[in-house]
Amino acid sequence: MSTTPVADSGMVLDANEIPIESWGGKFERKFKENPFVPVLAGLTTVSLIVAGAKLRRRDSVSLNHWLRVRVLMQGLTIVAVVGGSWWYGQMKHQKEAATAVEQERLLERAGFEARLRAAEETDKLEKLEQEVHSRASAAQGGAKPGWLGGWFGKGGSGSSGAADGSSSSA
Repeated sequence: MSTTPVADSGMVLDANEIPIESWGGKFERKFKENPFVPVLAGLTTVSLIVAGAKLRRRDSVSLNHWLRVRVLMQGLTIVAVVGGSWWYGQMKHQKEAATAVEQERLLERAGFEARLRAAEETDKLEKLEQEVHSRASAAQGGAKPGWLGGWFGKGGSGSSGAADGSSSSA
């Protein structure tokens, strides 16, 4: 398995370009996620070492006291692990929900902007059509030249009847 260091950071990547995390980096990341677990695990270790020292001195009362402290610390460590996992899961779920809401808002905004651009383009075309129609109407002396202002030929209510090929002069 080959490893290649990344130029801009101290991360090392494996053959599949997956970063390999160092012990110190992993400890730092886990400590930031749930600081109670390493502290309580350290206190458990300290209480076990002190209990071992009391065992060597044959101080049974103090030994029992420190073994009870060790059990308490182990229990608190388990509670911290479970509670931290639950809390981290809740925070992750909240972040995902917030990201989903933000993504939905951005999509809604993009859709609105697309509809707004389409409406503005339609309005622009309608105004251009009205302008062309008013110029054509002004060029013909103000009379309406036919159905939909002459867009579809001459004929209809305002025409003189010359569009159908018949002539009134005989």
